[in-house]
Amino acid sequence: MAESKYHPALTITNVKSLIPITLDADHGIYHSWAALFKVLVRVHDLSHHIIPPTEAKERAEYESSKAADLAFWKRLDAAVLNWIYNSISPALLTTILLKDDTA
Repeated sequence: MAESKYHPALTITNVKSLIPITLDADHGIYHSWAALFKVLVRVHDLSHHIIPPTEAKERAEYESSKAADLAFWKRLDAAVLNWIYNSISPALLTTILLKDDTA
């Protein structure tokens, strides 16, 4: 059996304690929610899952590190998606939810 890799992001079970507001379409709080969400992904060094690099050198490094362990990258991406899904309203969730989506 392969050894599971550890990343602190995989230990978060209650994202609502870290993002105490729920994003919904009816209350203009997107900027506050986005700011809190960006802090969370920065703390866990996962910003590239929501904002991929655009400069050629950084993009190449990003693609190389992603390809080096795609299964682990997908696992971390699923954690970020889980954070998004658990910090938005049910109505918004049903609007954005797609099979096999990535953060």
